[in-house]
Amino acid sequence: MRTPLDTLNFSNRFVKQLPADPVTDNFCRQVESACFSYVTPTQVQSPKTLATSSDVLETLGISGDTTDLLNNPALADILTGNRRLPGMKPYATCYGGHQFSNWARQLGDGRAINLGEVTTEQGFYTLQLKGAGMTPTPDAQMA
Repeated sequence: MRTPLDTLNFSNRFVKQLPADPVTDNFCRQVESACFSYVTPTQVQSPKTLATSSDVLETLGISGDTTDLLNNPALADILTGNRRLPGMKPYATCYGGHQFSNWARQLGDGRAINLGEVTTEQGFYTLQLKGAGMTPTPDAQMA
């Protein structure tokens, strides 16, 4: 089933311009010499879209009846990462930082999975999921 999201233009400048993790398996580890790792969101059963934002839809150039969007199962599959649109390249970024006044090295990216970067007339936007599954993250013993 098609959705208005099928018309989105994924440019993915981030993954095209920065070094990717050469390891494609998703497990707890230190990611070396890369800015991101490709990941697959965890599949969920029977997702439902509960709400939409007309401002966000307009910004992304998506038009249509909100009720139709809410009742479209394909939209829920896309927004949960169950289904990928052409051009989507899910990834998690690497980052490091200080915790409790000490350099903590790589902290991983358990915070989000990016589905891809969309280009519109207004600019570039990243579609992002929170709580969508594991990302390569060092475990506590590696720090």
